[in-house]
Amino acid sequence: MTTRLLFCLLLVTIHVQAGDFRVGAAKVDITPKDGTPLGGYYKFRGSAGVLDPLYAKTIVVEQDGTHAVIVVLDLSGTVRPVVEAARKAIQEQCGIEGDHVMISGTHTHTGPQQPRGSLMDDITKVNSPPGVSYISALPGLIAQSVKQAKSRLVPATASAAIGKAEGISFNRRVLREGVKEAIWQPKSLTALDKPAGPVDPDVGVLVFQSGGKPVASFLNFAMHPTSVGGGVKISADYPGVFTRLVSERQGTSMISVFANGCCGNINHTDYITGKRRSTQELGTALADAADAAWPSLKTVTTFKPRIRSEQVTLTRKKFTEAQIEKAKDMAANMFTKNFGTVPMAETVCILETLDKKNVPLLGEVQVIAFSDELAIVALPGEIFVELGLAIKKASPFKHTLIAELANGSVGYVPNREAYPQGNYEVVSSRAEAGSGEKLVEVALKLLGEIKSKD
Repeated sequence: MTTRLLFCLLLVTIHVQAGDFRVGAAKVDITPKDGTPLGGYYKFRGSAGVLDPLYAKTIVVEQDGTHAVIVVLDLSGTVRPVVEAARKAIQEQCGIEGDHVMISGTHTHTGPQQPRGSLMDDITKVNSPPGVSYISALPGLIAQSVKQAKSRLVPATASAAIGKAEGISFNRRVLREGVKEAIWQPKSLTALDKPAGPVDPDVGVLVFQSGGKPVASFLNFAMHPTSVGGGVKISADYPGVFTRLVSERQGTSMISVFANGCCGNINHTDYITGKRRSTQELGTALADAADAAWPSLKTVTTFKPRIRSEQVTLTRKKFTEAQIEKAKDMAANMFTKNFGTVPMAETVCILETLDKKNVPLLGEVQVIAFSDELAIVALPGEIFVELGLAIKKASPFKHTLIAELANGSVGYVPNREAYPQGNYEVVSSRAEAGSGEKLVEVALKLLGEIKSKD
């Protein structure tokens, strides 16, 4: 038998043995009962009414018995205990390895608070019976979403495109001439003011089709979902409008999932004009951007999912005795006086750091790929946009989509240049300067490992 014939037979054998690339999607309602503590702000808000429901949305990808799971929750973020409990339930109920599961939050500020093991638990009353009841049920609901998605696996193809949404996201940190500290969410600007950093206008669109019809879409954009405001009615904010409109326009049976990109310093307020778009306007603008990108969708060649993750140890910030004493004094009066967001954030950070000084600050970086052209990176916190752009620029993949607040959270993660500029995100950050760059380094390492795998 000739070498050429042997090679052809080997190719035929590989083709026969390779199973279908399959995709399934599902969503499970996770809307809380009235009275459940809400997150997003430094105060207690008990939910009262629903503007629109919250979901745990899931996409399961499988080939040859290897699964990758993407879950996005309409919540302010994720905490490690909930992620670990959900992964355990998924492994037991669905037979999918826990470390093959990515769980992120959209960062809506009008959804339930999750326990953070800090003074915030007392401030938001997440440790009250309604809060405990909600969080206790959450891992089971996440597993239910994954179980349903897995039961719906069908042979599918994947296609991707990158749209643009210009002029709806803004860097919320401003540098002013003669002022050392960055201005956070300024009410007005002068002619000499400038944004402290860029934005990321990319709208990632990943679509899975079966039989010529869309089964699921994974949508990606970087911007804080704070358009509903600090009320007490439940809402998925603009991600809810965005995903609903995409499904209505492109395929009503399609489940659209939105993962927020690196938006730690990105808001929707135009600080030049003072204009604030409504939730409906923001979701519609992003759906329009996805519509514009839809004709540009290009099929990507898929393979068995590849997943890598690494627990990264970050160094906690250090504080002086004077800072610690000031924080203790403020904490003693925090429940009767309103000190403002920035001082309260700094106090919570200092006291949490003091309380956990002997506990490692761990964050998981995870990478999922099922094509040589596209990868998804999961990062553990509110990541500054500069860090996300650095990953995208250096990634070996044509398309790199990033989900922040995934698999737990270490809080705000500014880039190194932001630390001397101070203000809200910096004083809120639990990790020292350079931590964000460390996460970028690990993400790029994992991307390289997956890309180079035979």
